[in-house]
Amino acid sequence: MLATLTTWTLTAWLLFLPLPILQPDVSVALTDNQQATIAFWNLENLFDFEDDPNNPGDDEFLPEKEWDEARYLRKLDHLARAVDSLDAQLLAVCEVENRRVLEDLISQPALAEQNWSIAHIDSPDHRGIDLALLFRQPFSLDGQATLHTIDLGGNASPTRGVLEVPVKAGGRPLTVLVNHWPSRYGGAEKSAPRRAAAAQTVRKITDQRLADDHDGDLIIVGDLNDDPWDDSVRRQLKAVRELRAVTHESNLKPGRDGKFSPRLWNPSWSFASGPDTGTYYYWNDWSWNCFDQVIVSPGMLDDAGIQVIQESIQVHAPDFMRDSEKNARRPARFRQFRGRWEEGFSDHFPIKFDIRIELSEVEPKTGD
Repeated sequence: MLATLTTWTLTAWLLFLPLPILQPDVSVALTDNQQATIAFWNLENLFDFEDDPNNPGDDEFLPEKEWDEARYLRKLDHLARAVDSLDAQLLAVCEVENRRVLEDLISQPALAEQNWSIAHIDSPDHRGIDLALLFRQPFSLDGQATLHTIDLGGNASPTRGVLEVPVKAGGRPLTVLVNHWPSRYGGAEKSAPRRAAAAQTVRKITDQRLADDHDGDLIIVGDLNDDPWDDSVRRQLKAVRELRAVTHESNLKPGRDGKFSPRLWNPSWSFASGPDTGTYYYWNDWSWNCFDQVIVSPGMLDDAGIQVIQESIQVHAPDFMRDSEKNARRPARFRQFRGRWEEGFSDHFPIKFDIRIELSEVEPKTGD
């Protein structure tokens, strides 16, 4: 099934927390450390506790369902502790109800002094959950955020879309595509066409962005609800494990049809390198999955602009974010299960990686 790409270009609502009158000089900060950390995390149903009559998806997260203000605040406190431990400067997230929950998150004591900003657009998802990008120095917005819809065909309920956010760091542009592909509800095989449609949408956006700049720096992150070896990722998105297949000169030029549609590098295979590793644990099958992934364009592998530091790519799973040995040391969830509340963090582990930024020329600092 081919996906039809419809684009909603909206001005992202941005939150700039109060800063000192003299803002830090980004070029100076990067001179000392030309690296930054990027992360992605599925926050597992981060809903507020107030009813939104326009969002039936929040009906399970209301005081009468034991999702009251106190429990909401505990969830925020736990998430903030984990976000702080990531030590990231750019964090893509999914499963957030609205902008309000993001504002509440970055206002938590563990994060309040870190000067985070928000790029967020309400999605048409039937559950009322959205995608967003949190960022702080050295990153800044470099244009409008865009929400691309995914056409699932027929009478299918709308899904989250793909959030495209252009940012820059050290004067270098970077495109970030935030994803949360359709779930495996109904079975992996039956639902596969929905994720194939999402993959085709991301591929079309990627090709559009790289058409004018073959060396462009582009990152795809998200909960894909498929593993790196599934067809949606390998065949539809053309994101592969083999580094040489991406860096080879034959991949860095247009094909016979004149179009530039290179293979992308997917290092997320490494998340399954051990016998009991992954980002998400499916209890019914006693299996780990690697649904949460990072995929990069060929330009992220060269020596110019922004480069991914390959050895830094990892699942962030410190002990305090894990469940017990009895429960497979899976992600410590925050949910009600069999009548009992588990107040951990999320049912997914975050992923993170470092980038190296080649500074563009900057104006020298002038005296006071």
